[in-house]
Amino acid sequence: MSLQTPRILPSHLHAFNPSTAGPRSPPPVRILGTVTALRGDTATITCGNHGDVTLILKTDSHLQMGKLVEVVGKVTELENGQGLGIRVLATTDWGNPADCGT
Repeated sequence: MSLQTPRILPSHLHAFNPSTAGPRSPPPVRILGTVTALRGDTATITCGNHGDVTLILKTDSHLQMGKLVEVVGKVTELENGQGLGIRVLATTDWGNPADCGT
C-alpha cells in the first residue's frame, strides 16, 4: 500500500489535525508555497492568496528566502496556542516562483 500525501491549502490544516482525527493518525500532507520568513527552527511559507503556514523544520532543512518549495509533513499544533502548522518531513526546492509561472 502506498502512502497518500494529499496536497492541501492552509485552510485545510484542521482536517489533518491529529487531535481531531480520532483513533487513526492522519496522513502526511503536501503544501506548496514561497518561503517568506526563516527564524531558527521555524519558517513561514505563503501559499499565494490562500494564506501562510508555519513550518517546524528538521535540523537538516535547507530553505532559502523567496524560493518556491513543496513541503511534505505532518500537521501539528504550534506552541503557545498559535494554531496549526506543519512538522517538516521533506522539502523540494522548486526555485524562483517567477520561473514556475506563479
